[in-house]
Amino acid sequence: MEESIEIILEKLVQMTKDVVAKISNEANQCLNVVLAKYDPFRCLAVIVPLLVTDDEKTLVMCINCLTKLVGRLSQEELVAQLPSFLPALFDAFSNQSPDIRKTVVFCLVDIYIMLGKAFVPYLEGLSSTQLRLVTIYANRISQARSGAPIDANQ
Repeated sequence: MEESIEIILEKLVQMTKDVVAKISNEANQCLNVVLAKYDPFRCLAVIVPLLVTDDEKTLVMCINCLTKLVGRLSQEELVAQLPSFLPALFDAFSNQSPDIRKTVVFCLVDIYIMLGKAFVPYLEGLSSTQLRLVTIYANRISQARSGAPIDANQ
């Protein structure tokens, strides 16, 4: 399976959209296992190009996958990968779908919590409203997890 992980991952993403709930749920569970167990860089190589899609379900699924993958990277690895997916995330943040925008916020918040203030310069592409939203959520979640907002940690 390891040799074909890219093909498997792409097929699983497609299967999560199946109209039969049992199939889409099973695909989602398999997808979570693959994202947790296999090389995150190989997984990113499949997920990042899929972030450029007009299909709402695929986009939400891929942003969720991205969120899981960034959590498996070190700070240095994450910083090195940011240019590969941030432009697509910022585009998705302007999408009309509230589900897509909400998924983007939580992905950016997870990155912000991992990188702290070092992530702020990368957020220059966001509007002031979007930036404020990410910052508020990041501080709330950070405070809930550690008892201190991001500002106090850095």
